[in-house]
Order: sequence, then structure tokens, then C-alpha cells
Amino acid sequence: MMSDPPRRRLPRWVSTLVVGAVAVVFLVPGPWRGLEKVGSTVLAPIQLGVSDTVDQATHVVDTVRRVRVLADQNAEYRDEVAQLQSQLVQMHELEVENADLRNLLSMKERTGPGALLPVSVIARDDTQYVQAITIDHGQDVGIKKDSVVITHAGLVGYVETVNPTSSKVRLISDLNSSVSVRLQTESRTTGVLRGSSQDNSIVISYIPQTEVVQPGDVVLTSGLGGMYPEGLVVGKVARVERKDADPFQAAVIDPAVELDKLERLYVLADTGQ
Repeated sequence: MMSDPPRRRLPRWVSTLVVGAVAVVFLVPGPWRGLEKVGSTVLAPIQLGVSDTVDQATHVVDTVRRVRVLADQNAEYRDEVAQLQSQLVQMHELEVENADLRNLLSMKERTGPGALLPVSVIARDDTQYVQAITIDHGQDVGIKKDSVVITHAGLVGYVETVNPTSSKVRLISDLNSSVSVRLQTESRTTGVLRGSSQDNSIVISYIPQTEVVQPGDVVLTSGLGGMYPEGLVVGKVARVERKDADPFQAAVIDPAVELDKLERLYVLADTGQ
């Protein structure tokens, strides 16, 4: 028994045309009004197809509308996240400033009488042979040549030149810098700390071999020489270099201040020098 050949579906435009024609027939009065029931039966499948098409189109429109709404919401969320991130940055900066103020009070106790003038770094000379920075104040706030520059962590250097609205500060890691220091140990070993061209390190040289120096020993300013007041933290001994045939030893110092990350500093004025 042979199966019926597959039915060919009419193009959509044909079904639309038929629907329109039949609708006209039933809307216009005449003898064909009796065909209404028959027409409804014939048109039912076509109406169903048209209804499905309309539903699909409506679904597409709704989907597009929801996509637009979600895109607008995402844009708003991105703006809110950006604002929150900006607020977090501002809060962090306020925390840093508050910490600086607390450290400033602590420094006043350690440095004694004299003004602590807040300054900021605006330029840097960072080469193998020159370790210096430029700060944003000078004669305008009473900064003087040879004034000591510190942070809450310890010694930075001294003011080498003063301009009307800026100053150049030579760091303790500079080759031409020298600081009279002592170790905070029972031996109270003293020496002169100088910058080195090797890895920009700072070293106390010519320490007698008889002196006991160990990594971790705290290094302070000794007050000798008249430039730096006594008791400012310089750093800690990182390692000791000894040679059996040499009567002296050297101590490489890890500075208390991160000299390559200087931002907010204080100039110690009226030190009595």
C-alpha cells in the first residue's frame, strides 16, 4: 500500500491573502452569510498559524525590551561600583593622613622642641651617584639649609639647598652624605654612616673588629657633628662584612625609611644647630 505524498505547505503570504478575502466576504451582507460557519471551520487552522506568528513576534519584542532594561541596569551598577571604588580610595588617603598626624604627635615627643614642617616630594634625583629629592616648600615656610628631614619611621636626610618655594634634600643613601651614628647595644659602638654606589646601600665603615656587631642591631643618630639631633632612628644592621686580615669591619644598614617611596615628610626646624 502506497503512502500519501507529503503535503506541501502554502506560503505564508497566501494564507494571509485568504484570511483577508474571507473576512471581506463575511463582513459584507449577502447570501453568503450562511457560509459563515463553513468559513470559520476552514479558517481555523489558518487563524491558528497567524496567532502563533503574532505570539512569536510579541515574544521577540518583549525579549528585546528586557535586554534593553538589563543593559540600562548594568550601566547604573557600573557607575555605582566606580563611585564606591572612588570613595574607598578617598577613605584610604584619609586613613594615611590620620596615621601621619598620629605619628607626628609621636615624633614631637622624640624630637623635642622645634617645629615640624610638613612637606611633600615633588621630584627625585635617583642615580648611582646622586640620591636626592625636591620638596614643595622652602623659604616660604622658613626652611633653612642643613635642616633635618624625617618621617615617622626615621631619618631621611638634610636640606642641601633652599629656594623660595622648594628645597633640595640629600638622602642618607647619597655618596656625599655622612651621618654620625651609634648602635643601640651594650657596647654603644659609634661610627659614620655613608652612602654607597653599590646597590644604593648605606654602610658604617671602620668599625674595629673588637666591637660586637650583629644583624638586627638598631642604628640611631649619635648627635655628634652638630647636624643631626641625637636619637633619630636610622635603621637596622642587615649584615656584617668582616675580613680576617682587616682590623676593621663594616655594617650594611637596612634604612628604617623606604627611601625609594618617599611621599610625605617633615622638616625639623630650629634644632639648635
